[in-house]
Amino acid sequence: MDRSLTVSQLNEYINKLITSDDVLESLNVEGEISNCTIHYSGHIYFSIKDDKCSIRCVMFAGNTKNLKFKPADGIKVSVYGYLSFYEKTGQCQIIVTNMLESGAGDLFVKFEKLKKKLSEEGLFDIQRKRALPYLPETIGVITSSTGAVLQDIRNILSGRFPNYGFILYPATVQGTGAHKTIIEGLSYFNEHMNADVIIIARGGGSVEDLWPFNEEELAYAIYYSKIPVISAVGHETDFTIADFVADARAATPTAAASMVIPEKTRLEKDILSQKENLESSYLKLIMSLSEKVLNLSQRPVMKRPDEYTNILSMNLDNLTNRFFTFSKLYLDKVTYKLQTSIHKLNAMNPFSVLSRGYSITTDDRGNVIKNASNLRNSDVILTTLHNGKIRSVVEKAVQDE
Repeated sequence: MDRSLTVSQLNEYINKLITSDDVLESLNVEGEISNCTIHYSGHIYFSIKDDKCSIRCVMFAGNTKNLKFKPADGIKVSVYGYLSFYEKTGQCQIIVTNMLESGAGDLFVKFEKLKKKLSEEGLFDIQRKRALPYLPETIGVITSSTGAVLQDIRNILSGRFPNYGFILYPATVQGTGAHKTIIEGLSYFNEHMNADVIIIARGGGSVEDLWPFNEEELAYAIYYSKIPVISAVGHETDFTIADFVADARAATPTAAASMVIPEKTRLEKDILSQKENLESSYLKLIMSLSEKVLNLSQRPVMKRPDEYTNILSMNLDNLTNRFFTFSKLYLDKVTYKLQTSIHKLNAMNPFSVLSRGYSITTDDRGNVIKNASNLRNSDVILTTLHNGKIRSVVEKAVQDE
């Protein structure tokens, strides 16, 4: 190189190299946490190291909310992020966007793969999830019989509704094969149908601790349960396959206890309020009906019913008179039209003409004779007069010249 560089130029060049490298833009580095400091702002400053080297890391508060564990010195982790170079001091550090305990990376991939499979099969569909009973008589709980979770649930339930029914199915909630004891609990409740709702509960823990609730076999057992299931596993930031399959998810076991049963005192207040509203509505209805009855009783018809019936009788008489009057007018009009038609018919009746001296002559077949040429000698003809008929024999038919 012919010319020397300033420190700023060198650092700027290094920064360009780092930011243009695809590998350094998407890192997955395994190591052991050391020099860990959790700042009051929520940022976490630490290093990760192996047996030879270490590198500084920082995880900002916006990403720490997704952590499933509390970082501390000595914990082996896998960090995901990118390499950052601070030009002013010439220092490199990893900006961490996600961090899992060592070994959790493989579990994370397994979790996502199973989650996708079950989602495609419809186990997470909202439409098939059942509503929780509003006031269950008996609550079934599947959890450890020795953990604090059980007592926490009991305390919450007793404070909300003291006279609730409760059945515990003791299960192993951590370690190899733990999910099988949870499945046995689901089978027990579904076989006896002795609970209205089931809570599957466990406190917080690492990914490995909560893994029994990510087992595929347990997911199907929850899906086929005839009794609604609440999944209450870990803390608010912990999500398991059981959460997605269950009919409802509670952020914590105590939250499940609050979700499953209403507060008795609030129910009593609601019932009292509804009772007062019902009584108020009833009184308003009675007052309204009483006012209507009073108004009706003050009407003239109620005070002098004879007068009212007399008025109705007079109205009936008026209607009857009008009916007969219009009926007579109508009949007279119809009678006039009928007589006029009869006169017209009589005027057109050929037999009426006979009374004025005319006659009608027909042959022996009843055909009217209009022309003498139609007759022959010795034909029999019939002459109809106004009063009577004459039968004649033609001697000679004479036509007008």
